Amino acid sequence: MYKLSPITDRVKTIRKKYRETKPKIDINRYRLVTEFYMQNPQLTGILKRAQNLKNLFEQMPTPVFDDEVIVGFQGTAYRCCALYPETSFKWFMEELRAGIIPTRKNDPYVLDPEDTKYLLETGDYWVKNCMSAIVDEYMPRGYKDIANNGVLYFGKQDNCQSPVGHFVANFWTATQKGFRAIHDEAEQKIHEFEQEGIFGESIYQYNFYRAISIVSEGIIIWSKRYAKECERLAGVTADPDRKKELLEMADTLNWIMEHPCRSFHDAVQCIYLYQLALCLDGQQHGISFGRIDQYLGSYYEKDLAAGTITPERAQELMDLFYLKVAECNKIWSDAATASNPGYTSGQLMTLGGVNKDGSDASNPVSYMMLQCCGRLLLHTPPQALRIHQNTPDELWEAAIMTNKLAGGVPSYEYDETIIPALMKRGIPLEDARNYCLIGCVEPQICGSEWAQPGGTGTESYINIVTALLQAINNGVNPFAFPGAPEPTRTGPATGYLYEMENIDQVLAAVKEQIDFYCKWQCSCINAWESMSSFHTPLPMLSATVTGCMEKGKDIQSGGAKYNSTGNSCVGLGNVADSLNLIDYICFREKLATTKDLYEAIMHNWEGYEDLHQMVIGKAPHYGNADENADKYLSFAASTYANAINRATGPRGNHFSAGCYPVTLNVVFGMFTGATPDGRKVGEPLSDGISPLQGQDKGGPVTTINSILKFDQTLYGNGTLCNMKFHPTSLNGADGIKKLQSVMQSYFEGGGMELQLNIVSGDTLRAAQKHPEDYQDLVVRVAGFSAYFVEVFKECQDDLILRTEMNM
Repeated sequence: MYKLSPITDRVKTIRKKYRETKPKIDINRYRLVTEFYMQNPQLTGILKRAQNLKNLFEQMPTPVFDDEVIVGFQGTAYRCCALYPETSFKWFMEELRAGIIPTRKNDPYVLDPEDTKYLLETGDYWVKNCMSAIVDEYMPRGYKDIANNGVLYFGKQDNCQSPVGHFVANFWTATQKGFRAIHDEAEQKIHEFEQEGIFGESIYQYNFYRAISIVSEGIIIWSKRYAKECERLAGVTADPDRKKELLEMADTLNWIMEHPCRSFHDAVQCIYLYQLALCLDGQQHGISFGRIDQYLGSYYEKDLAAGTITPERAQELMDLFYLKVAECNKIWSDAATASNPGYTSGQLMTLGGVNKDGSDASNPVSYMMLQCCGRLLLHTPPQALRIHQNTPDELWEAAIMTNKLAGGVPSYEYDETIIPALMKRGIPLEDARNYCLIGCVEPQICGSEWAQPGGTGTESYINIVTALLQAINNGVNPFAFPGAPEPTRTGPATGYLYEMENIDQVLAAVKEQIDFYCKWQCSCINAWESMSSFHTPLPMLSATVTGCMEKGKDIQSGGAKYNSTGNSCVGLGNVADSLNLIDYICFREKLATTKDLYEAIMHNWEGYEDLHQMVIGKAPHYGNADENADKYLSFAASTYANAINRATGPRGNHFSAGCYPVTLNVVFGMFTGATPDGRKVGEPLSDGISPLQGQDKGGPVTTINSILKFDQTLYGNGTLCNMKFHPTSLNGADGIKKLQSVMQSYFEGGGMELQLNIVSGDTLRAAQKHPEDYQDLVVRVAGFSAYFVEVFKECQDDLILRTEMNM
């Protein structure tokens, strides 16, 4: 039986500090970036970004705290958060002036008075000079009206959240090659251009290599500055053991970044420091680690064979690495925390899977990663376990045991579904086998793809439930946002439900609306990307990702070996159920007229109680292996996916459909009108590809059989399927085997992703009532986990409402 290893006193101390420290905004990065931009208005494009980053490497504080072995900070305060004013800043200034940042309901942050004063003095510069403000001028005409009608979610005008992020670097290059070699390669290219002449478009390549040279030199300087601080501390400590440790840390920091890593310790420190550099350059949003066990496995085996490390020391280093990742915060706007609550930054790690030849890739580091999760009970970093037909039973057992302890960690991703999905976007088999997961559940080729799974510019989602409502209301959203003018038609004039004579006419109207809004969403993303590629290129990332150095092109301009752009829909289950209910009530069984059903929906079911009870209590729903209900899931899923997948982007890439709502199913539900499936105004939408909350009544196998009725390989940008089990149904070895069997059946039937909450509704209700007694209760919210007591009540309610299954 899988067992957890002991936690060292050092790790216990740092974990206690982490849980007791309130997140704080640190303005060191903000101050340096502001001064640099104000003092260098003549600089633009990639050279500006490269010199800005090198300035950060040379000027940022390099603190080393007591007990630390893995180092690197965004500022000077523990568990601090940096600011990224060059990307988007109006929302921050609005909240700063309102004084709500330290007191807001979701994810409050400490902010020192003197820092507040400096931000107020300088922040208005960024309101009109950030990427979000610039790109607003380049959006397609009519965007504002379309964006405010309840279907598209592309960021409030002049307040976009995430211009960059959602990527993974090539950590093999960082650890095995080093940045001195990258620097020298760039300098050689520069020399060749200068000798042969800079003609045609080669000027862009020339400046790209100059930028790579600058940031490669900068990150080496940064690492050596941390080494110098370790040496300084070693000279003043009275503890001989700590002195020895600090000098060893200095040796590592003096070596890594410049040279290939020599040891497991070198590699762990290199990966973390490079990740932090990527965050400083590219806004800390969904910047993921990729296949950690594959980067570190060979270093561990080599050190273990040489006798230079023990399993216990390696586990402690991994524990400390995880705690460093957890302390990194990203501040979201108060509104955006509704979709990303609980201080999450999406720095996803992937483990397991297969090698390029298809053989099992798990190794001892895979188990260390699960040990970190099961013992430390951190809500972040999230973990994704790649499962395949030959995954060892030992790894299944370790993962399920971790799920029972650590709140939905890890999630499960199935190679035999995801790899074919990636091949559909043109990726060869050998490279497709090297995928990892980004942000939440989004597949991307590890270290060689720019997939932008969230959509360049922001989190990119389509509320297809409101598209359905517009389909039966002549292109008008029947729900008026608070304070908004009366709804006007923004979608195609598809007619009213009561004018439609059969279900085929309803389906045609829904397809027309979804196609229309998918075109708009992809157009907005492309408009953003055309600006982002110039104003916020990513030289630090481009230095390692396969393809960029070969092409001499930044990753945002198409430099990566593979390119795609992602999008996600919300409300798939509602659309499936609504179509089925329209067909069942009005056309198949003729229990009510289309006029009656239309009026019931428009009146939020008030005055139509009998019809409402028939819809929610007697009519068949998706998730119960009902053939008619399930076929509409297939229609909704393929309609949306086909509309997205045929769109193209400016890098010569295709778009890729996904279905993962984060917690936007709750947020969108607040602003979505009543629906034909019986849902009322304000109630949550369905979660990912899962059935409506509480409507799947036949148990896990029945639910799975319904979900499998659509082709998930159409969803190359990932799907999210949540299931909640009562913990007593999974007791002992038999319980673990039963759950493994259910998951294997789902995956072998064509499933892509599963994530579990093994917790009772009673426990969640008790935690809601007495949060002080459940401070370490971690739950799977969506594509991320959070401490249950730190997410907003509506999200807690949604977690409680999810169907609780027994084996």
